[in-house]
Formats: sequence, structure tokens, C-alpha cells
Amino acid sequence: MTTRPKSILVIDDEDSICLAFEQFFGARGWSVRTAATATEGLAACEQSEPDVVFLDERLPDRSGLEVLAELADRNTRVVIITAYGELETVVRALQGKAYDCLAKPIDLDKALSLAERILAQQATKARQSDTTAGLGGLLVGQAPPMQEAYKLIALAAGANSPVLIHGETGTGKELAALAIHRFSARSDGPFVAINCGAIPEHLIESELFGHVRGAFTGAVSDRAGRFETAHGGSLLLDEIGDLPLPVQTKLLRVLDSGSIERVGSSQTTRLDVRIIAATNRKLSDEVRSGRFRRDLYYRLAVLRITMPPLRDHREDIPLLAEHFLKLLAPPSDRRPHLLDPDTIEALVAYDWPGNIREFRNAVDHALAIAPDRTILPGDLPEPIRFGESPAPREDRLREAVVRYASGLTDAKPKRYHRVLAEVERALVRHAMKQHQGNQSEVARYLGLHRNTLRKKLREMKISPSDYGD
Repeated sequence: MTTRPKSILVIDDEDSICLAFEQFFGARGWSVRTAATATEGLAACEQSEPDVVFLDERLPDRSGLEVLAELADRNTRVVIITAYGELETVVRALQGKAYDCLAKPIDLDKALSLAERILAQQATKARQSDTTAGLGGLLVGQAPPMQEAYKLIALAAGANSPVLIHGETGTGKELAALAIHRFSARSDGPFVAINCGAIPEHLIESELFGHVRGAFTGAVSDRAGRFETAHGGSLLLDEIGDLPLPVQTKLLRVLDSGSIERVGSSQTTRLDVRIIAATNRKLSDEVRSGRFRRDLYYRLAVLRITMPPLRDHREDIPLLAEHFLKLLAPPSDRRPHLLDPDTIEALVAYDWPGNIREFRNAVDHALAIAPDRTILPGDLPEPIRFGESPAPREDRLREAVVRYASGLTDAKPKRYHRVLAEVERALVRHAMKQHQGNQSEVARYLGLHRNTLRKKLREMKISPSDYGD
């Protein structure tokens, strides 16, 4: 008896993507069918049910997420292909019972790994159903590091385990926690946040667990703590690494028992609270140094999410600028503000030690002092305007640009964009030569994501093989 070959269906209107799947999977023994529209794809599924469907989120005739809903009703395993990677798209896809999401440009090895994993599993864990709660732009970004964070946020929203969110100051840890809550089954309950490092040590236990009258000097009446306030919802313990060791011990007991005792009381109150912790510290180092309990660390870090620093997804800066220009502009401003190209260049060059929070403040500052609709570099705060903390490699690159541009002695006048393209090509070639074609090193040197570098190499028709990779 012959067995049916493993099969995939690719629903995407880009011929190059369909061809890539056909060649890659076909060479590995898979049966591959393709469809350019939602209608063709659904018809193909009716004729012969594929093992896996790779589905583009945007199709000419319908939304890919609408098609996902129909395929999910048939228990078809679906992987969403997205070129945009927005948080709400990823959340809706995974909670709409998509198995996973793949970002463009497609990593075919990862696609194959997903397909094989799907076949190896007897059933896929059901994702939480679609939600109508929108995030209203809480988190913005389309670069791969943000897409990965979105995926983990979506998965955490579908679970009820504690979550540990790590990231530098200003990367959006509290927004990620709020997103988890608002896309979870607890979205109708309260979301309560407390900064563990902002409350005096002698008051933190009372703030968390509450107290009864007379428990200590100044306790003139009974008072509920943050745990009780968050009952039925989610509690964010921000900067959990600052929690004193004695309170860590009590927090561990609360997590294990699901109940609290107010300070000064022996009465136990059972609560239903989902814990989300956040920190800008490396808690594993805190554990080794004895400043954080090992058992509490493992109890909190059931699910882990890292929010990337802005310098690791600089390609999102124009999108973030547009978002904050709209968000922060006075209501009376009906015409949108615009960023001068030199302003965008300054924003991208800066290293953003304060991350998204600093970026928002910079845009707010520029809006407040800009005399015209177009925001110029001079409207930015001084550290950004003068590039006081860009990465050293960017200083070198900026100098190289000036030297190269000043050496352009062509008698014919060149348009600005042509000069810029020529300078960029020279810089990429220089970086490829310096790093012997190692694309990871070149991307790091230029401050680009590797996928962005690959795209530029294709556009410039630069072959990595010419440089040793």
C-alpha cells in the first residue's frame, strides 16, 4: 500500500514565493500546490485537504485572516505569511487558530521545520478565539525583533501562567503586559500595575497584600492591597528585581497557594490573579549573586518575553515617528506634520539609550518648538541633534560618507538621491570587503537587520560570494 505524500498548499499572490515553495519543498518529497487568491485556495482545499497551508495575510480578493477562520473550522493546519508583522495581526492570527506566523522574506528552512512539526503532532493546541479588543497602537513596529515579541505576547495571552518580561528601560515592558492582559480571557477584569522599585521597602508588603487597622503606625483603617484590587484580572509587578528578599519569600507563598494575608491579619483570602513580572535587570545574575530567590525566579519565568531595544530595530524609526506625530499633535492641528529627510537620518543615527520612551519625548519636544509643519533637525533635542550617543561605527560611517561625497568630481551635476545611492553602494561594498562577505557582521557594522541587508544586496546586485561568504 502506498502512502499519500506529504502535502502543502501555498496561498499567495506573489509568483516568486509560490515558486520558491514549489522548488524547496518539492525537492524534499512534498506535494506542493499553489493558489493566487482566497477563492482558488479554498477550492483547492475542497478538492484535496493539504497537511499544511501557508496563507498570505493579504490577498487580492479577501483578507487572509478571513480565510483562516474558514480553514480553522475544518481543523486545517495554517501558517500565516505576513509582510507587515503588526502586533494585532499576529495576535489575531494565533488566536484565530493559526499554528504560527512567518515573516517575509520567507525563511524556507523555518517553513519546513514548522511543516514537519505540524505533521509530528497529533493535535494542535487550540488558540484563544479572536478578540475585538484593539490595542490602539500600544506597540508599534514591523521589524523582525518586534514580530518575535508580538508572537510571544500572543502566546502568553492565550495562557494563564506567570510571565516574565525583560527589557531595557523604555522598551515598552508595561505596554507588552497590558497587551497580554487585553488579549487574554481576563480582559474584562482589572489590570493593576505596581513599580516595586518606587515604593519604600517598609511599605511594599502593605502595598501588595494590604493591611488591617492598627497593623503599624499610620494604619488607621483596613486597606486592600494590589493583589486584591487585581482579583479576576492581571497584576504587573514592574521592576521585580527591586523587591526585597523578605517580600520575595511572601510572594512565592502567594504564588504557590493562590491566597494572601493582609499585614497584621491571620485571615486568608483566596484570589484569582494572573502575575506578569517585568525587569530591566538580568535576573539570572541576581539569582547567582543571592539578591533574588532562585525558586521565585523559576516560578515567575514560566513564559519569558524580551522587548528589543530601539537600536536593534532602527528600521521601525520612521514608522514610530509617524505614529507619535499623529498621537502627540494638538487636536487643533488638522494638517499632519512631516519629517525632513535629514531629521529622519538624525533619528536613525542616534543610539536611543532611553528607547521608545526617549523617542516619544523627542518627538513631543520637536512638535512643541517646530515653527513650521516640517520638522527639521534643529527642532530635535540637543543630544539627538548633535549625535552625542550614536554608536561609534556610525561616527565612522558618517565620516566616510562625507569623504566619499566630497570626492565626487563628476562634471555633470547629480541629483541628491543619485549621490545618496552611490554613497550607500560604496559603503555596502566597503563593509562587505572589510568583513569578507560575512553578512551577519556586515549587518551589525552597518546597523541593519540581516534581512534588510540581503534586500539591499539584491537591489545593488552585489554578490556575497565575490567577498568570500
